[in-house]
Amino acid sequence: MNKIAPGSQNLLFDRGIESIVYARDQGDMSLPERAHAAVPEEGVRAQLAELLELPSLDDKIELAIRPRDIDRNLLVPVKFRSALDATLQRLKDAAPSAAPGQDNPEGTENLRTLNRAIRLLSEEANLRDLLQMYRSALYQG
Repeated sequence: MNKIAPGSQNLLFDRGIESIVYARDQGDMSLPERAHAAVPEEGVRAQLAELLELPSLDDKIELAIRPRDIDRNLLVPVKFRSALDATLQRLKDAAPSAAPGQDNPEGTENLRTLNRAIRLLSEEANLRDLLQMYRSALYQG
């Protein structure tokens, strides 16, 4: 086994300690819960590819069809679920006012559309509940 002697050309001691870091003084350094973590705005690309690749037609089309002002918080599962439940409740509350009557001659079509939206959102919520149940069963083993 080779020994490294101080002063050899491989090892230079011309720099000292620049700073001392005390990890216990920094408080809570834990990551946020997975369900509450913010979603990155764009996917990660390699830096070299980002520097060398010229924008193509696909890049321009993707940039053109990308939504301008998106609420990234809706991509977090917990917040999406609360927004889904709130929307479903608002649609259920709006259904009685869309019923056909004297002041609403096109109420039948509006009521049919609202009922279809309620049915689709309810089915989506039920499927998400089923997925969560299966996922928790898999975690439990």
